[in-house]
Amino acid sequence: MVSNEKSRLKKSGVSWEEAVARAGEYFRYAGSFDPDYVEWLGAYSDSSGIPLNELFVLLCDSEKGFCTDIMLNGKATADGSVFSVHTEDWRPADSKHLVLLKGRPRGEPSYLAMSSAGMELICGMNSSGLSFTGNSLDQNDMRVGVPKLFLARRLLASRTISEAMFVATEEDRASSYNVNICHKSGEMYCVEGSATDYALIYGAQGYLVHTNHYLVPRMTRYESESSDAIGRALRHAAGTIVRYNRASRLVRNSLGSITVDTLKSILSDHVNYPSSICAHVHKADSDEEPVKTLFSVIMDLTHSRMVLGIDNPCKGKWVEFELD
Repeated sequence: MVSNEKSRLKKSGVSWEEAVARAGEYFRYAGSFDPDYVEWLGAYSDSSGIPLNELFVLLCDSEKGFCTDIMLNGKATADGSVFSVHTEDWRPADSKHLVLLKGRPRGEPSYLAMSSAGMELICGMNSSGLSFTGNSLDQNDMRVGVPKLFLARRLLASRTISEAMFVATEEDRASSYNVNICHKSGEMYCVEGSATDYALIYGAQGYLVHTNHYLVPRMTRYESESSDAIGRALRHAAGTIVRYNRASRLVRNSLGSITVDTLKSILSDHVNYPSSICAHVHKADSDEEPVKTLFSVIMDLTHSRMVLGIDNPCKGKWVEFELD
């Protein structure tokens, strides 16, 4: 992973030494926010032989992932089950780093989580009946603070919806995902954030869909404002808006009868191919590396299980895991 990051930064004109120095500015915020995670990263560093300050650079990368996320409760599903769904669209080279973690931390809920190299937590569910997923958002108020990738471990450690919301809105955060929080009771929220602001979206209709753009009107002011960024954002926005509308329509068309198989079908959808829900190799922007769907998860919070789709969902490589 470090070698991949070095190569990517070199292409963007940033030296590795400069990246390590920049990441160091975030370290004290991270250590204050979650000292246990810093200690865990130290052990990861010792066992891997990778210096801690270099590992930390990976957690300061704000570019992680395009995705389509869906949350549903008993209003939408055939048998009353509650589902939280995520696709991870990112660089094909990163697929070799994907690891499913089954954790039993002392004094915290046990969990199942997808990760990059067992270190960067991407999405997951815990034994308190909570799940989290995230959508990257382009924002203009990023600052030095707690890296947004650092929030994931604390989200997994949350026991209540309000605790997870508190984590997602940490006041010293450097930036933010749209954090999707779902509970086995059927309660669901999008915490649509930037570094300095956030808005809550509640799933009153029995479902929520989110992709990679702001939905709450007042949050759109945090979209990047430079002309270059706007140009990139407009090209990128076409894909995220199509995915959002398409996934929303497919969910509405099946309200009250949605099953795991329905969700597999939605995740395999190819409208707007290759920038579809099931994304195949393409460039979101001419200056970027190609991306595709690396994996998909359907987290069944009612029955404490995760259905994991390896590679593109349309390939049908699904494996089921139980949360003990």
